[in-house]
Parts: sequence; C-alpha cells; structure tokens
Amino acid sequence: MDGLGWFGVDAVWAPVLASLVWSLNPAAVSRWARRASPMFFTAVRGVVALAVVGVAYPVLGVFGFEPSAGVFSLVPLLLVFASALAGPAVGDAAYVRAIQVLGGSLAVVVSYTYVFFAQLFSYILGIEAPNPWMVAGGSTAFLGVVVAAYQPGAKVSPVGVVYGFIAAVCWGIATVTIKLVEGYMDPVSLSAVRLAMVVAVLTLLSLLAGEDRSVDSGFLKAATITGGLGWGVGMILFVYSIYAIGPSATAIATSLTPPLSQMTSRIVAGEKASARNILGALLVGLGIALTYAPRLLGR
Repeated sequence: MDGLGWFGVDAVWAPVLASLVWSLNPAAVSRWARRASPMFFTAVRGVVALAVVGVAYPVLGVFGFEPSAGVFSLVPLLLVFASALAGPAVGDAAYVRAIQVLGGSLAVVVSYTYVFFAQLFSYILGIEAPNPWMVAGGSTAFLGVVVAAYQPGAKVSPVGVVYGFIAAVCWGIATVTIKLVEGYMDPVSLSAVRLAMVVAVLTLLSLLAGEDRSVDSGFLKAATITGGLGWGVGMILFVYSIYAIGPSATAIATSLTPPLSQMTSRIVAGEKASARNILGALLVGLGIALTYAPRLLGR
C-alpha cells in the first residue's frame, strides 16, 4: 500500500495533530533554548527530525506504508527546494524576526495571514477552485487567531509588520509548492528531502556567520521536542495533509497552532488558559468545521 492509503482519506485529524505538536515549540524554546544561536539550533532541530523521519519508514511499514518509487528528477527537486527554502528557512526566520520587532502577539496575527496567501496561491495556480466555504472557514479561523493571540497595546512597527507578511507569503508559497510534487514523492520521503536541504543550508549559513555552537542539556531538550516532534512528526503530518485535503484546508486547520501555543505555554508556566485562548481555539474549530461543511453535507 503506497500513496495516501496508509493514512486514509479526509484526514482532518492530521493538521490538527500537527498543530498540537507545533504548539509545544514556543514553550520549549522559551524554557530551554532562549539563548541558543538560531541557525545552529534550527540545523540541529533538522538533524533530530531526520532521525525521526528515518524511524518512521519501518514503523509505518508495519501498517502497510511503502515509499513511492519516487522520480527524483530536476523539476520536482527544485520544487522541494523552493518549499524548504520558503517555509522552514526564510519563512521561519522572518517570523522570528517579526516576533523580535513586534512582540509575539502581533507577529502571530500578521504571520498567520498565511492562511489567505495559501488560498490565493492555490487558486492562482489552479490547484483548487475558489470556494465560499473555504473563504468563510479561513476568515473565521483567522479571527480565532486574533482573539487568542493579539494583546491590545502591542507595538506596531512597519518593519516588523513587513517581516510578518514575508513569513506569511513564504509559508503560503511553501504550502502550495508541496502540493505540486504530490505525484513524485510520498509524504515521508518529501519530509526527509526537505529537512536534509534545510539542514545543509542552515549549517552552511551558521558556519559563515560564526555562530556560537555550544550545546547544553537545555539545548538538547528543546531540539528534541521542537525537532523530533515539531518537524519530525509534524512535517510528515503537514505534508500528508496537503496531499490528502489540499493546501487551503490544511492552512486553515493549522491555525489551531497559535491558540494551542498560548495554552501550552501557560501550562508549562503553571498558569490556567485564559478565556481569550479558549474562545480563539473555539473560533478556529468553527472555521475548520465551515471548511469541511461541504464534505459533511455530502456536496
């Protein structure tokens, strides 16, 4: 059994589960890797993720998964490189910079407009047709992100906003580009190739920048959580979801990440989730339900 049969069809649970593991990233980095060199840390995350993806092959094989024959020709590899460069590399770097300039609350809101960019690029490339349910679902989910993450009084810097939109555009490009290579690589192999590219690029950039490459126990804990779960497990689920339900529905479902991140950060800090976090998560959930309404109604 190859392709998507090993996970089943209409797996909205895949991006939801990806959002759950991604929600652990801010708390892990804040607690254990606040002073880590960003490019070196991200490269190590990628190495850990590659190990997890390697283990995924035999584990998923027990459930009938077989890697695709995989045509590793030039065009698919260029598309994979574009998705890796746009998403985990440039997009994530711009997101971090947006957080540094704007603060977390506004940076999350600006960057998660990627939901709309993913829809727009998907429509432009003819991957998906314009769908009012998708638009309504995306708008509702984004409202949930705003409610959960935005704090009144956050400083507004034009430069920070630009970084946030760069992250949003890059994430939208990466999401749509993944769909274009569906016929060439299975989700696990595509995740492995993307991660290998990210590790190679960021290791080189870290060396050129002369970053500090010291490692302690906290660094390893954060890299294990954010790399092993966030990228190892999360990336496979993300790629599979794009294959199975499309870029737009995946982007909308992963809007759960900001409200869930607020909650997990509070749990790590020993605090209760606020009413805003809960309401935001419920609104994102409603957005996902609206996105899936045509399927639920049998249309």
